[in-house]
Amino acid sequence: MDKTEQSIVYCCKQGTFTSGVGRHSDPYTIDWIVPSDSASRWDDPGYTPLFSDRIPVMRQSADGGLHGFVMHDLCWQLLQKFYEPDDVPIERLHDVCRSLPLAILGSCAFWGHDYGGLITLDTKDHYPWEDRAENEFNSSLTHAKEDPYDVAEIPELLTLSYNSSPSLGITQPHVVRETKSDCFAKFPWEIIEEISANLLVSDILALIRSSRTFGPILSSQTFWASRFETGKDRAFLFEKRNCKEARDWIKLYQLTKRSASPPGLKNRRRIWDLIQCLAPYLASSLDKNPKLSLTSSARNGICEVAGDILVEFDSGYPDTFNQGCLLFDKQRTTIPSNLLRVGFSVAEDSITGIRLVSGVQEDICLGYIIKCKEAVIETTSLGGFMLAVDSRGIRAVRVIHGDGNESDWVGNPAGTPITGRLMKLGDINTLEVGVDGYKIISIAAASPHSIPLKIPLQRKAFWYPSIPSPGLCLNDQSFTGQDPLTASYQPLAWINFGGPKGAYLKHITGVCVTGPGNICTIEFEYDIDLPVEICKLGRRKVTDFSIMNRFKIDGPGGEYITSIDASIIRFKGKNVYPFYRWGKLFSFKITTNYGRSAHFATRDPTVEPPTMTPLSVEPGTIVTGLYGAQHPEQGLISLGVISEVATMGKRKREPELGGPIKRSNILPGNRETAPRS
Repeated sequence: MDKTEQSIVYCCKQGTFTSGVGRHSDPYTIDWIVPSDSASRWDDPGYTPLFSDRIPVMRQSADGGLHGFVMHDLCWQLLQKFYEPDDVPIERLHDVCRSLPLAILGSCAFWGHDYGGLITLDTKDHYPWEDRAENEFNSSLTHAKEDPYDVAEIPELLTLSYNSSPSLGITQPHVVRETKSDCFAKFPWEIIEEISANLLVSDILALIRSSRTFGPILSSQTFWASRFETGKDRAFLFEKRNCKEARDWIKLYQLTKRSASPPGLKNRRRIWDLIQCLAPYLASSLDKNPKLSLTSSARNGICEVAGDILVEFDSGYPDTFNQGCLLFDKQRTTIPSNLLRVGFSVAEDSITGIRLVSGVQEDICLGYIIKCKEAVIETTSLGGFMLAVDSRGIRAVRVIHGDGNESDWVGNPAGTPITGRLMKLGDINTLEVGVDGYKIISIAAASPHSIPLKIPLQRKAFWYPSIPSPGLCLNDQSFTGQDPLTASYQPLAWINFGGPKGAYLKHITGVCVTGPGNICTIEFEYDIDLPVEICKLGRRKVTDFSIMNRFKIDGPGGEYITSIDASIIRFKGKNVYPFYRWGKLFSFKITTNYGRSAHFATRDPTVEPPTMTPLSVEPGTIVTGLYGAQHPEQGLISLGVISEVATMGKRKREPELGGPIKRSNILPGNRETAPRS
């Protein structure tokens, strides 16, 4: 697969266009020069590269409004085949590309997926919303190097599946039809084949288990021929489109399954699958109508939830856009008084649009509506929303009905911080969404009621992996971090290391704090096996430069943490991370009921250690958890304490067997130092 030949989708004052095919084989050359004519190539006879054909791309600054995004030419050709005979909607493609952060290592747009197994998303040493991928490509995916467009083996596959006298279908299968228990038995066979043609093979297999009428469909050449039509699971074999020969479609389907396909066809299928994920975004458009001004009463109660929006963004493409999202536009509307239902457009991992349906007026559309991928919630009033939000925008939503009941999740909240900030607003009368080029990145809602001056942290923060239960005391007043309402996007990860009601406290044998200088992870150790989600706060790769400070705790003997103190450090200035202006976690100290303590601090000899402050807990409760926000490079930037009513007691010791104490996911081979006290 030649990755040096590229086309560019670019925008200028005259509109959005695609370039011809250029060649960029010198990694030390920053200029991208391509033929301006989309039908031309760099190797055409008589073509001479001109500096006037230079197009700024990716991180490069726009030149008089001229800026573009690079695509491998073979991928571009497959995209054209996908849309054939129509043209690729390049305006929408450019909007989507403008919305994608650039990979930290390199200058390519980072789509947020694994490129069909080509890379591995790093959710072990980073949280999912941090958008990090491992540096190395998957070497086992050797077919990714093959040409996906001109696959040499395809003519042979067509030859092997040639059939001079195939049976195109089954005129009338000899099946005993049970019309009483099988409603499909009443339909003629042509209708059964038409229904089957619009279903996935997996759906057909499931349907056969409940309806014997569909059993013979697996022997129907007509059905298997439909698998190769546009939009079906074998549409990537576009050579078949112009093939008029008689064919054994069942055999061709078997020859093109993943395990049997030649390497080039496997690579084509990988890229085709990614194009299918992109297609719904390109099919959507933004309704420019909903832009009503908020009334003064609505403004009193407006509350917003957003992804990690790059606030410095004005126009063009910012070279610092490494993660998060960009705000292109905002839309707002009043909620119809005669609301009947709400439709949410969901494509892949994003909520792209919201449609409000009433009985007496036209639908109100916010964001990008994709009707073929819409989930509809029947409701006559909106009391609020529970939202799953990652750095790129809104991933999933639960509707809170006017009577307080909750809908199921629309979209997929897995691996995404959750917030209840918009859950208890009352009767929502105004809705506002912020969008980038293809999805919703913020939702704001307003009601006639004023927002309470004090909203509990449990409700207003972004929580991962879920919102802590009301039975846990979050001790908001002693949290070292910034108020989530003013801190933009700072999800709080939390662990309940003590277990429900302190059930795991008697199994704790120590705590280990790791970092190359900053406080990056806090991990509890046990004499039993527990999931890392319970034991470890913070995620960071352990390297040769990591220092692991360990403090032993005799949980089996009745020792437990009674108090935690912490200090923060502040830096002012224009070129510092915003959280430094508020205060970043510098150190913390834990004290146990045995009178023992350990002090874990950031290693920075240039900074005078700041004053420690107790992280007070609710009277009558015991420390059983921690929470805090993390920066991908700076480690844990804030710390809070979870406590609950728990009864502590000594655990009955097991007889010593001489084996090692079990620890929770501690990586060996790294040096350890004594705790700083």
